[in-house]
Amino acid sequence: MKDKPRELRWTPQLVQRFWDYQSRFPGNYFTNQFGAEIALSLAPLLRGHARVLDYGCGMGFLLPHLARYATEVAGADVSGESLQKVNEICGGTSNFLGAWSVEELMASSRKFDAIVAVEVIEHLYDDQLDKMLHDVGRLLNPGGIAIITTPNEEDLSLNEIYCPESDSVFHRWQHVRRFDAELLRSLMEKRGLSTQKVFTTDFAARGLNQRLKAALRPYVGRKNPHLVYVGRKER
Repeated sequence: MKDKPRELRWTPQLVQRFWDYQSRFPGNYFTNQFGAEIALSLAPLLRGHARVLDYGCGMGFLLPHLARYATEVAGADVSGESLQKVNEICGGTSNFLGAWSVEELMASSRKFDAIVAVEVIEHLYDDQLDKMLHDVGRLLNPGGIAIITTPNEEDLSLNEIYCPESDSVFHRWQHVRRFDAELLRSLMEKRGLSTQKVFTTDFAARGLNQRLKAALRPYVGRKNPHLVYVGRKER
């Protein structure tokens, strides 16, 4: 009987190549399809936080929508090809500060009142998550908030793909881990954030009726597809 294929280990080089390739297909990006709904869901959390960073912004589809609810917005990502697209997409947004690689941003003196990381952490191994949250801590002003979203209790096997070239399997959107509310809260608090709120939602909900259904699902024992963590940098 043939051994089970190994699970692909994502190196930084593979991740960059994967997302450079995906940048050719903007229609596949979740924030392209539902950017307005995501920003509307996050808007109450952003109130009072003037300068907002989209960490892991991809091609920047969310930024013009976030710009409706913030004084200034900026982006950061690991894919150079994606960053080029960000400036094309957001060039006409008057309160867009720019988009940089994470390394460039960390080398600068820029600080933010809120950092949004939409569907990013499910792509990160432990050491990468540690680095991301270290970055977030350095980039946030004291009292600033981090808003981190991820799939809620995702069954990773449902999106598993087999590569015959390498005899390995991988998640079709490069997810490497699954989160539930308690695990997410625990990991964020261990890494220095003070929990303000954890809740589930459905970012794909459009219209008042769909948003109301999403708000009511947890009360009737049904699961929403997205998990949201809000944490504060105390000092």
